[in-house]
Amino acid sequence: AFGLRVVAVKLQNALLYHPRPITGDPYYEKVVSQTSKQLQRRGYKIEELTYSLRNEKQKALLVKPEQAKAAPLWVVFGGNAMVSADWLPFCESILSLKDSNVADPSFLLLDYPGYGDNGGEPSPSSALEASQEALDILLRKLKDVPPSSVNLFGHSLGAAAASQLAVARSKADFQPGKLVLSSPFLSIDAMAAVLFGNLVPRWLLRSLVTHRWSNAEMLPTAAAAGWEVSIIHPKMDEIVPVQHGEELCGSIQAQGKSCRLTKPEGCGHNDVVFASLRNYAKFLGLSRL
Repeated sequence: AFGLRVVAVKLQNALLYHPRPITGDPYYEKVVSQTSKQLQRRGYKIEELTYSLRNEKQKALLVKPEQAKAAPLWVVFGGNAMVSADWLPFCESILSLKDSNVADPSFLLLDYPGYGDNGGEPSPSSALEASQEALDILLRKLKDVPPSSVNLFGHSLGAAAASQLAVARSKADFQPGKLVLSSPFLSIDAMAAVLFGNLVPRWLLRSLVTHRWSNAEMLPTAAAAGWEVSIIHPKMDEIVPVQHGEELCGSIQAQGKSCRLTKPEGCGHNDVVFASLRNYAKFLGLSRL
């Protein structure tokens, strides 16, 4: 049984996590350089936020206005094959849709431990600890001009990372903000059931999966604590069935809380972020259209 669990954990991690570096990668060096110039034309800059986790160096990217003002802060989590630099074109594009009367937001783009330039290994616990540390350090850095609100946004695996951070911050003296989830799954064992169909019993999947990343458990708790939840889930998502987003939204509404759900058509799991950019701008509170 122990041998089976070891094999299962290794298989789980190989399937679940696909980290890649940023520094030294010609593609990402070009993305950072080009997007930095585009953001400068909008009065924005990119800064690096450094911190540590269990004696391992960590780094996040902060996209912020040149002029410090009290405005919303968005903490952003990517999918299992994304790094922080992947979000830079998104930030530039979504700012182009911002209504002129809306305050200029900042974006804290996080990499999981083991991703980008970060040391360590990815897991729900290490990701939560790292995101807590990064946010705490940033809030201390911004103490003279604190953000008007702290909001969370995650895509795919990042939706679960955002949900668990929302729950963790709810236990502290913290004002909940917006929680926007893109293509969220119910849990990793639920995704394994989708992958394997009825070939493996659900109870066995649940016992073998150690990194559960369960939105089904965390999201209702976050909503009950006051987080304003919105879900964007492509109708034809080929990786995470849209029923997962529908069930999550229903679980929030069942406890008398509000949850917005939109199901874009003509796009899938990996292109919804740009294909449905106006929906994201709306749910992030940047545009009324």
